[in-house]
Amino acid sequence: MFGEFLFGLLAGTITGVTPALHVNTLASLFTLLNNKPNGFGFVVLIYTMGLAHTFLDSIPSTFLGVPDEDTVLNILPAHRLVLKGKALEVVNISLKASLLAVLFALPLLPIYIFLAPKYVPEFGKIFVFFLACFLILTEKGMKKVFALTVFLISGTLGILIDYLPLQEPYFHIFVGLFGVPAIMYSLYGEVGNIEFGDSEIKMSHKSLLGFSFLGTVLGMLASMLPAFTSSQAALIGSFFSKDERSFLTVAFSVNTSNFFFSLFNFYLTRRTRNGIMSLIKEGYYMLSSREALILTLLTIAAALIINLYGLKTAKIIGNVFFKVNYRLLNLLVITFVVVLSFYFDGILGILVLTTASLIGSLALLFNVKRTNCMGVLMVKIMVGR
Repeated sequence: MFGEFLFGLLAGTITGVTPALHVNTLASLFTLLNNKPNGFGFVVLIYTMGLAHTFLDSIPSTFLGVPDEDTVLNILPAHRLVLKGKALEVVNISLKASLLAVLFALPLLPIYIFLAPKYVPEFGKIFVFFLACFLILTEKGMKKVFALTVFLISGTLGILIDYLPLQEPYFHIFVGLFGVPAIMYSLYGEVGNIEFGDSEIKMSHKSLLGFSFLGTVLGMLASMLPAFTSSQAALIGSFFSKDERSFLTVAFSVNTSNFFFSLFNFYLTRRTRNGIMSLIKEGYYMLSSREALILTLLTIAAALIINLYGLKTAKIIGNVFFKVNYRLLNLLVITFVVVLSFYFDGILGILVLTTASLIGSLALLFNVKRTNCMGVLMVKIMVGR
C-alpha cells in the first residue's frame, strides 16, 4: 500500500504539472494496463493521484493558461499576478489553500455524513438557476444582454457536445472557452520575459484562513450536488473575494475540498462525482469504514508531503519556462493544445476547440465576465440534460 501511495503522488504530480493532461486520462490508462484492477492498493494509487493533481494543477494554468475543468476560472486572476512577477506566489497560494482545505474538511465531515444521503436532484437544478440569474444580473447596463448572449451560446455548445462522438469533449470546450483566449490575450499584450518572483503570500493569515474555509465549504457543497461543479463553487466565491489573491484562495480550496468530500460521498451513497471515483466504483467493491479512515489519513500525509516539494517543483518548471520568451512559449502551448485536440478527436476535436475559443473570445470582446461561459454546463443542468 505504501508503494501505491508513493506512485500515486508521482503520477498526480506528473498530471498536475503537465499542460492539458487531466488526471482522469492517466487513471484510465492505468485501468487499461491493469485490465481488471482490484484490491485496495489500486484505490490508494488512483485516489492519491487525483488528490495530488488538485494541489499542483495550478502550475500549468498559472504559467501557461491551460486549464482543466476544475481550474478554468483561475486563469485570468492568476495571469494578472504572473504578469506582475508573482507566479511563485500563486503556486504557494494553491499549495497552502489546498492544505488548509484538507484540515478544515476534517471537522466538517460529521455534517457532511449527515447531509450527503439526503440530497435530492431537484435542489441542484434550482440552485444553478438562481446562480445563473445572479451571474448575469450583476453585470451593468447593456452588459446584462451581452452576458446573457455569451451564457446562452455557451449553453448551446454544452448541449450540442453531447451529440458528437468525442472521446474528450470537456478538454476541447474548457481549453477553448478559457485557455486559448487567455493565451491569445497574453500574445497580444506587451509581454516580454517574466520573472516568477518569490513565494511569499501577500495577504494576512486571517484572510488566508477565512477564504480557505469558505472554499472548503463551497467544495463540500460541490461534491454533494452533481449539478454544482468546482468551477461553479469558485464562481460563488468570486462574489465574496476582494482581489486576485482572495479569489484564488477560495478557488484552490474548492478544488481540493470537492475531491476529498467526493470520496465520502462515494463511501456513503455509492454516488460518483468525478472520474477517479467512477474508476474506483468500476474496479472495486464498496469501501469499508476502515478503508475510508486509511484514505483520510493518507490525504493528510499527501497534503503535507506535497507542500514540501510543490514549490521546488514549480521553481524548476518556472526556470525552464521563463528562459524562453513568454510570447514564444505561449505559441508553443497553443500548438501543443491543437495537436492534443487532434490526437483525441481528429478534425472534429479541432472544430469544437475553435468554436469554444471564439465563444470565449466573445466575452472579452463584449467586456463581460468570462464566468458567463460557464453556461456551457449550467444551461444543460437547468434543462435537465
